[in-house]
Amino acid sequence: MKLCLCLAAAVCSAAWAGPPEPSELSSKARLYLETAAGMIAAAPPDFQAGALLQLGIVTSRNDPKKALEFYEQAFAASALLPTQSGYRLREEFQSMLAGHVAKVEVERAIQLITAMTPPAAGEVDPRSGALIEITRQLLAKKRLERAAEFLDQMVVGGAYPFDAIALVVQAQPPGDDRRQLLFSQALVGFQQRPQTEPFERFIRTFRKEMPEQTFQQAVRLLGKAVLDGKGLPEPHSQTMVAPSGTVTLTDPKDVEIFNALDLIADVDPAWAKEIARRPGLQAVLERYPRGKASIEAGQGETVTTRGTIRPGQSQAEIEQRAGVLAFETQKMTEAMRSINKDPARTLEAAAQLPSPQLQARVIEMVAMMAGSKDPAEAHSLLGKCVETLEAIKTPDWRANGWGAVAVSAAKIQDPELALKALEKGIADARVVYKQEANPDDPNPYTKAVWTSTQLFKLLFHRAARSLGLAAEPLLEKVPDTEIQIIARVEMAAAWIGAPSTGWFAPSSRPKKK
Repeated sequence: MKLCLCLAAAVCSAAWAGPPEPSELSSKARLYLETAAGMIAAAPPDFQAGALLQLGIVTSRNDPKKALEFYEQAFAASALLPTQSGYRLREEFQSMLAGHVAKVEVERAIQLITAMTPPAAGEVDPRSGALIEITRQLLAKKRLERAAEFLDQMVVGGAYPFDAIALVVQAQPPGDDRRQLLFSQALVGFQQRPQTEPFERFIRTFRKEMPEQTFQQAVRLLGKAVLDGKGLPEPHSQTMVAPSGTVTLTDPKDVEIFNALDLIADVDPAWAKEIARRPGLQAVLERYPRGKASIEAGQGETVTTRGTIRPGQSQAEIEQRAGVLAFETQKMTEAMRSINKDPARTLEAAAQLPSPQLQARVIEMVAMMAGSKDPAEAHSLLGKCVETLEAIKTPDWRANGWGAVAVSAAKIQDPELALKALEKGIADARVVYKQEANPDDPNPYTKAVWTSTQLFKLLFHRAARSLGLAAEPLLEKVPDTEIQIIARVEMAAAWIGAPSTGWFAPSSRPKKK
């Protein structure tokens, strides 16, 4: 204990010595980034791809050419990432990487994304985000024809890129005949490979611009696909909480019908009434006859949450989980109503939330707000945040809240509180790391995407923001040499004024052995 106190005293002393000159921070950041490449090269191969991507993102702020080198290395290293049906970590990573490459060299991003194998029918296409970013970058450079040509190429063999195509449509001059051609192509693309969610967004975006016949045909195609169970998103329940009431749906078809019913009613009222007789929708549609549009048309904000439906879950289990989510969402909404006018009251409400995840999220938001208050009010709020965080017993949700306390404590010139909060956050991240590194039940993902890695990443970005160079001794508390590399790169990002590189949580899951 004495050793810990001595370290804390030393760090606080350094923090109170005054903020370092920007040149000092820049020099230290440059040193960290220069040495990171060598450290990553010596790390295990499956770790290198994620670490090189992170290094490239931070480096791109000041040296795009060097960043592109790191991205190329990351893409090569990603060949070692796993890929199998239902677990496309390699493709998810490569798609995300291509999106970042597009910000530096868009033609190279096109080469990378077109070289990827399209997903099999029925699988989610991980390339969609990259297609949007590449299209956005091309349009920013006034290369409309190239964007259209690129997307035409990507349509072959893959899911139709409705969201990226929407950007091209919006970039066309008003009244241009090519808009109508793109609308027609979108309908053909949906028929060949239905995706109800992005197609619904596309229809809503261009409803006023579509010829009436095209609009009606699109809505009929959408409604038929939903009823046939074709092109539905990953199975999920949906809860909507509004001042007028709460709606919970557990059947994936019912969810999509409820969301699109206003479109169907506008095109074919008789068909909409027939659909409304579905057992899972009848009672809900008596209150909200136009589905989602009715509930969103009311006064106040509508909050929507989704619950994942896992393979093998019984209907009773799905409904039980959906009920819990509905209750949690309602309580969360009530807690957030007073956050701007009375954040202390929000903290009191947060302590009563049934989910530690939601508790921690609310506390983090209040803690970040506290830094903008006057010192007396800020200290009071942060003290209450600390008390509420300490009552939460799940370290994986609690850790980010400590980082938020540290950032606001630094803003009100309280480095001692900032340090204490950071040490608590790091201690929580260490607990999560110990669980994930357990040799008897290890985390099956590559270490670069572990939950503990993401926690350390954000904590050390906030540590560098809060304490400057005085945050360096905290690196000794990271129990893993590879994760230390990621922490150092995040610190460098903070010192050059770059945001955190963010949380990467793969959407797919490895199969248990």
